[in-house]
Amino acid sequence: MSRYYAADRRDLVDFLRPHGQLGVVLDIGCASGRLGRQLLQAGLAARCDGIEPNAAAATQAADQLHRVWVADLEAITEQVPWTDYDLLIMADVLEHLIDPWRVLAELRRRIRPGARLLLSVPNVRHKSVVLPLLFRGRFDYADAGILDRTHLHFFTRSSLLEAVGRAGWRMVAIAPHIKPKYRRWWFPHRLLGEFLAVQYFLLVEK
Repeated sequence: MSRYYAADRRDLVDFLRPHGQLGVVLDIGCASGRLGRQLLQAGLAARCDGIEPNAAAATQAADQLHRVWVADLEAITEQVPWTDYDLLIMADVLEHLIDPWRVLAELRRRIRPGARLLLSVPNVRHKSVVLPLLFRGRFDYADAGILDRTHLHFFTRSSLLEAVGRAGWRMVAIAPHIKPKYRRWWFPHRLLGEFLAVQYFLLVEK
């Protein structure tokens, strides 16, 4: 099984920690359930369910989470009790969807007022993409990372904010995920943030 399905997501836990108790959580694309388990262990989630289309990963997630649906999101939309959840999570999922704009609008329509959505999205403006494109005319897909060949859409900070805004979400918090080696006090990481951010973490609310 790919390392993706068992990835450690302490970065997202740390992003959510200042927002306190998250209530009942649904992790859409939960992989092996690692993120949900970390939120439970941190005392941030009261309960965590998941949706995962990969059967092998979903089997592992079932040992970590309260309930797991083994299906694509679109296939079980009518079965999920959306109003039961205080927080939906889509960590590295949006870029894989055929129509992420429709999904963002549909999720907002179905959840209760005050519920939130956490997104984690690769930043296509990262220097590893921009510099080869600018100086060598190269835009090479890979097995993993920002240019993962399974990505159907690409986002920058501004296009991500535009997508959630068009769907009617209200922004709560946004943060770039920048590697620690660039966060030295003497390095202008705030000035160059949009070229150093591997991902953006975004929390929005209905």
